[in-house]
Amino acid sequence: MKLTRSRRTFIKGAGAATIAGLAGCSSQDGGDGSGDGSGGDSGGDSSGGDSNGTTAGDSGSDSVTIQFWHAMGGDLAQRIDDIVNSFEEQSDGITVETTSRNSYRDNLNATTSAVSSGNPPALSQIFEIGTQLAIDSQAFVPVEDIIPSDRINFDNFLDPVLDFYRVDGKLNSMPFNSSNAIMMYNRDAFEEAGLDPDSPPTTYQGITDAANTLTSEGVVETGLTGPNHSWFVESWFAQQNTTLVNNENGRSGRATESNLESEAAQNIFEWWVDLYEQDQYLNPGIEAWGEAQQAFLTQETGMIIYSTSSIAPMQQGAADNGFELDTAYLPSPGGDRTGIPIGGASLWVPRGLSDAQQQATAELLLYMTQPEQQAQWHTGTGYFPVREESISQLEDEGFYEENPAFRTAIDQLNETESTPATSGALMGPFPEVRTIIEEGYVSMIQDGGPSVSDGLSQVKSDVDAALQDYNDRVS
Repeated sequence: MKLTRSRRTFIKGAGAATIAGLAGCSSQDGGDGSGDGSGGDSGGDSSGGDSNGTTAGDSGSDSVTIQFWHAMGGDLAQRIDDIVNSFEEQSDGITVETTSRNSYRDNLNATTSAVSSGNPPALSQIFEIGTQLAIDSQAFVPVEDIIPSDRINFDNFLDPVLDFYRVDGKLNSMPFNSSNAIMMYNRDAFEEAGLDPDSPPTTYQGITDAANTLTSEGVVETGLTGPNHSWFVESWFAQQNTTLVNNENGRSGRATESNLESEAAQNIFEWWVDLYEQDQYLNPGIEAWGEAQQAFLTQETGMIIYSTSSIAPMQQGAADNGFELDTAYLPSPGGDRTGIPIGGASLWVPRGLSDAQQQATAELLLYMTQPEQQAQWHTGTGYFPVREESISQLEDEGFYEENPAFRTAIDQLNETESTPATSGALMGPFPEVRTIIEEGYVSMIQDGGPSVSDGLSQVKSDVDAALQDYNDRVS
């Protein structure tokens, strides 16, 4: 009991409190632009019984009910329910009650609070930048500890996905909805402007040139849009094989200092600011996914930096607006690219479950990551499968030949080298750090704002202070 009280005190004092202090930093959580936080239930627990899932029926029954809290809204929430419904049909006595919450941040806060009160869900979907927060909360059991090794072959999972969620040699959560940053463009606009739609730009300069051609030919008002989101900055760091923070991106030790005054940072922000000053970047606002999507789909811009998670709905939106969408790699400073980190979220198992609930949760995790389930999830959304076997099945079925826009994300992922930079950063105050970076860009494009060098100096100072403050609280 003494250990339990101590752990819960830590969760309240350093885990949940820290997470709550970072909540509300931005309107869109996670690294994907699918609008995961929008729509759906605003956060109330499912009614009936304890929220952690209680044994159904009489005490001697073998049936068990588990709670699955996620952050998906709209069509994505329905797809989650469809997977859960099909799981229940083939499972033996397992009932899964799903609850859709406002956002990844809300879900993480609610889950750690539920663990501290002894009433956790059985499964919780947490965004990738919440990984260090989740570990520090001590509120979760590593998935490797609850899934029998003879029931799953992690060698069949995509290495870049496992690289992010495996910390100190332990896979803490089950990869599920993974994405990466990508460029989408209007093929019809390219053709009308005299650009080759089969050869989209791959470099910063190429984007600038294409943007100027599109606008000078009167095809669009602005060349490029995309949310002002730090996820893209993180991806551009990785392309240059530069870690966002020290200690191998926080993977060989706690991150204590950022690299936001590095040459890589200068390359990114000098181009991004210059593009804006040429009136070729439509800035929709901080993490303004919906506004950027609207500008692109209404053909106000010809290109958009976005997420692979939204390829399917973006394709449909383009068709509805009378043009053909295509995809390209995320542009890089000079064309060279080491690779990019993943975005999205993974599935975490809270502490405090009964043996029956934990076993049922393991069965659900195994089902959700089956190659067949992952293939359906991929083709219906754009999130890439976390299993190599899923990709092989789709290749054999000819899916990518018929849907080449989906193939870009897979190729971009497969060509990523495994380095600390491409594995993605780990740090406790990651949500706060993202906001600092995004607000730093806003300051640089304002009238009378700082130069890129001065702006990055301030951003680095603020990020380093956030790292120190967090580390002081959890050490």
